[in-house]
Amino acid sequence: MERPNAIVLFERCYLGGVLVGLVNAALSWNASVTRLTEDPVAAQMGASFGVGTLIGGILLGLLISLFLWYFTARAQSVVTKWFITVFFAIGALGFVWSVVRGTSPQGIGAVLSVVALVLDGIAVWQLFKPESKIWFGESVA
Repeated sequence: MERPNAIVLFERCYLGGVLVGLVNAALSWNASVTRLTEDPVAAQMGASFGVGTLIGGILLGLLISLFLWYFTARAQSVVTKWFITVFFAIGALGFVWSVVRGTSPQGIGAVLSVVALVLDGIAVWQLFKPESKIWFGESVA
């Protein structure tokens, strides 16, 4: 079965959001390392442990994102469709909560966070279009 346009758009927006997130992580690297060195618990574990954990977290997040992308856009998995949807909802609520608390990113980090959130929102929206439901083998009522 040929992938419908909604799934192709999902794929582009989802992977675009992942890429924007990676760029944001790279641009905020120094600030992240500084936060780690200022944290007393992380400081006790050593700077290299903290940086290794940061790198590991980014790589694990990338691996999970690529796993979810593949099984949603290529393997037609309804389960991963719902994981992506729930993760998006949690991320959107977390972003709103950080804005309300005044702890949201500033400058280019804020712009990139909003861009990634919008791309992810468009991607999730594509998963619920009628042509996508057919792709996933769901009933179109």
